[in-house]
Amino acid sequence: MTPSTPQVLPLPHTIADIKFVLSDVDDTITSHGQLLPETYQAIHRLVAHGIVFIPITGGCAGWCDSFSRLWPSAAVIGENGGFYLKRQTDNSIQYHFWQSESERKENSEKLHKLAQQALKDVPEVKMAKDQSYRLVDVAIDYNQDIKGVERSQVDKVVKVFTDAGANAKASSIHVNAWIGDYNKKAMACHMLAKEFNLSEQQMQQQVLFIGDSLNDETMFEFFPNSVGVANIEPQLAQLNHQPKWITQEAFGLGFNQMVDAVLNAKERSLCHH
Repeated sequence: MTPSTPQVLPLPHTIADIKFVLSDVDDTITSHGQLLPETYQAIHRLVAHGIVFIPITGGCAGWCDSFSRLWPSAAVIGENGGFYLKRQTDNSIQYHFWQSESERKENSEKLHKLAQQALKDVPEVKMAKDQSYRLVDVAIDYNQDIKGVERSQVDKVVKVFTDAGANAKASSIHVNAWIGDYNKKAMACHMLAKEFNLSEQQMQQQVLFIGDSLNDETMFEFFPNSVGVANIEPQLAQLNHQPKWITQEAFGLGFNQMVDAVLNAKERSLCHH
């Protein structure tokens, strides 16, 4: 079955039920690794309109900790769903893991052995520089601090992990690998139910997800209100589940367009009532 091509924004006023925006970070909120001032303002505009903002990333725990403390985010899901961080009413941050401490320790040892194998098989890639700030996964850099790695080599890295029974997904910059039955979607659903008391049906009505890469596919599949930033276009053919809408702008400027579209839809909906 060929996935239906994403529609170009704007969003219909029927999307006015959106109360949560879950967003990938790398190349969705960031633009060439930078957070533009207008994108940061767009996040604040969302929150000022009462929308709960939750970044969901393959990024490391160290990064997620700073998002939790510096950004107006109610929670942050990190390392492709291995944990989420939740801001408390006193502004302290609580960590919630998918697995127990002993499971994490055992899996970490296995993953590091596989990572060494991957680096040996594909010498063009390197461990991600943020590896020491990761708590549950390993990240192999192929497009962050190094460039020019062929897609076939990225696939070879992924295969080292998947052949050993681990999960591995290529984001726009890293191959992230982990052991466990979680992913972005599984942790998003767990957190939305536990922290915000949403039923599955409410999640599908009230949540909008925006992303840019292959490791966002579980989110595109589950959340009917899904948006891809324009830079996802080269990867659309590889996705069995595509976003419903696509922005005209790429990267953080595409995120800004989504925010404008959501807030405009809400405004139009008020005019309809």
